[in-house]
Amino acid sequence: MKILVALDTQKYSRKIVKDVARLAQNTLADIVFLGVQAETAEPAEELTLALTKYQQDVYSYFSSDELPYGDLSQAKWQKEDKGDWLISAKGIKEFSLRIRSGGVAKQVVQVARDTACDLIILGCDEEFGCEWDGEMNVPLRIAEDAPCSVLVIKKSLAVKQIVSILDQSVVSQDALEMVNQLVTLYDAGLKIVGVQEKGGGKKDQIEQRMVELLRYYNEREVSGWVTLIDSEQVKKYVTNSSKEAIVALWMGNKQSLIKRLFSQSMVDKLLSTSRSSVFILR
Repeated sequence: MKILVALDTQKYSRKIVKDVARLAQNTLADIVFLGVQAETAEPAEELTLALTKYQQDVYSYFSSDELPYGDLSQAKWQKEDKGDWLISAKGIKEFSLRIRSGGVAKQVVQVARDTACDLIILGCDEEFGCEWDGEMNVPLRIAEDAPCSVLVIKKSLAVKQIVSILDQSVVSQDALEMVNQLVTLYDAGLKIVGVQEKGGGKKDQIEQRMVELLRYYNEREVSGWVTLIDSEQVKKYVTNSSKEAIVALWMGNKQSLIKRLFSQSMVDKLLSTSRSSVFILR
């Protein structure tokens, strides 16, 4: 598993490092910390210092004999291409710090594609919705265009439940496992919500899939329960759930009913108004 974490020098980025560290402990994933800056000839000192501090914070969660990543303390920034710098160290797993010049959303999505990441994580400033360094729609653009799942971490609440909303389309093994990791990370319960298109006539098929998913999680010692709702209830259900729980929306392909139901404006509203984190699954 490879996790790309988009970071800057703001408080909302500092706040997500703890969750990233715990997830790294649980998954032993390869990690890429990415900072994006304006067009300049060299990496910005403030950003390089911030990324290094975040990396050291993650390392501090491991004991010296359990750390799966290599030593970055003596590594030097290498210019990979114009506006692209990298330092990396490999132990059992690889940890990289990367800086790119350009637009944040575009660079995050591009690096996720180039490095075949399984998950993108970022935070956002919640004072006026879900901002990234004063821009309102950066998390939305990343969630819309990313080739993989995206977790937008908001304020640290006592999360008691992960609400995973799935439809009739095939859910990837990676997405199922990522929900499992969220449950473990927050020590939360799991509610699996199946969505039936009104008049679709696939109730038995969807219910069977929900039971199969419940069995999958029970085998991993994750307690959960299932429920089935009609497609016309989804938006209201998601809005209400997002007040207290982390909502995981399966939006994996063109056939995804959830993807059809949730327009760009609805995802934007969810990111802006949700009190807890939002997980877009692919």
